[in-house]
Amino acid sequence: MNEIFSVGLILLVALAAGHLVQYVRLPEVTGYLFVGVVIGPSAADIITRENLEALELLSEVALGLILFSIGTIVDVRTFRRIGRMVASVTAAEAFGACVLVAGVMLLLGAPLAVALLLGVVAMETAPATTLMVVREYDARGPLTDTLLALLAFNNVLVLITFSVVAAVLTFVVGDRISPYASLHALLWSTLASVALGALVGLALDLWSSRVSESGETAILAIGAVLLTVGAARALGVSPLLATLAVGATIANTAGPTEPLVGELRRSDPPVFAAFFVLAGAELPLAMLPQIGVAGLAYVAMRSVGKVSGAFVALRSLPTSPLLQRHLGWCLLSSSSLAIGLTIQIRSQFPQFGDQVAAVVLAAVIVFEIAGPILARTALVRAGEASTPRTIVGGQ
Repeated sequence: MNEIFSVGLILLVALAAGHLVQYVRLPEVTGYLFVGVVIGPSAADIITRENLEALELLSEVALGLILFSIGTIVDVRTFRRIGRMVASVTAAEAFGACVLVAGVMLLLGAPLAVALLLGVVAMETAPATTLMVVREYDARGPLTDTLLALLAFNNVLVLITFSVVAAVLTFVVGDRISPYASLHALLWSTLASVALGALVGLALDLWSSRVSESGETAILAIGAVLLTVGAARALGVSPLLATLAVGATIANTAGPTEPLVGELRRSDPPVFAAFFVLAGAELPLAMLPQIGVAGLAYVAMRSVGKVSGAFVALRSLPTSPLLQRHLGWCLLSSSSLAIGLTIQIRSQFPQFGDQVAAVVLAAVIVFEIAGPILARTALVRAGEASTPRTIVGGQ
């Protein structure tokens, strides 16, 4: 099947799935993922493995748009109010999952390197899936504000922690490059990504003040994200950090950001829908029966670490009982970044790649099904989710 036909089919089945799941009161993103599994290589194979490889750029651009949207939440005024609390909770839930997963893997006899790598991957909370649920239910309130700010912190923390662990493991079990070279690579990946995003963000803010027509505003925003993703790939830095930095820069500049962000929100639903259908198509269902004891332990310890870590951190801070009860359940989705880290592990540490991938990819299937449902339930119980609206329809 050619790729143009594939994209058309993906958008149409996403639209149908988004409407159908509302009858059983499930988040739209669950419908997108499910229909992706059905038409993907693991089932009907209508969207083939070759199609997925050809459409990889679409997924990367969609993820860039998602990280840009999350970056626009990183407002200095908001972080003056909740920043310290969000940083504390992020560290508690992320490292809670990391320590528990790594510890149980060591108890099950996994090598230290495998345990550490699985622990780092377990820290991730899927920004795309979580943001999709928030948008679909038009969630607003303290829980939603904290959750969205936490997503930005979480993804930055995961990327930095992975870079540190990878640098250490490269020195210990790899080519034993010097610690200075490892530190240089880490600083380049982090600082250059942020600097690239900040430069694009400043240019975007300057240009947007001279654009008044809504269509041009959307073109400007999408073009800036595409430029950032492409430049990051060319420079060998993180497109995720770079696009996050673009959004954060826009959110904290003097010019009005609402028109730019608003137009982007109205323009990105088809890209978001395609992203989640493709994510579902890439889920390797054949690996689910092979999840085994290690996979079950990973799922259990990651869940306990994130939920209990968020709860304990919030209990030690002056926060509401509502936030303490519900935030942790919004943090369980795991998808694109976890898969991306797994691919990087296979490339950088091939001796451990298959062992890590077998656990992570099977667990991602579980978390991508359960995560959106748990997040929706928590937002509804907190009284912050309204009547669901169809994202693809742009209503």
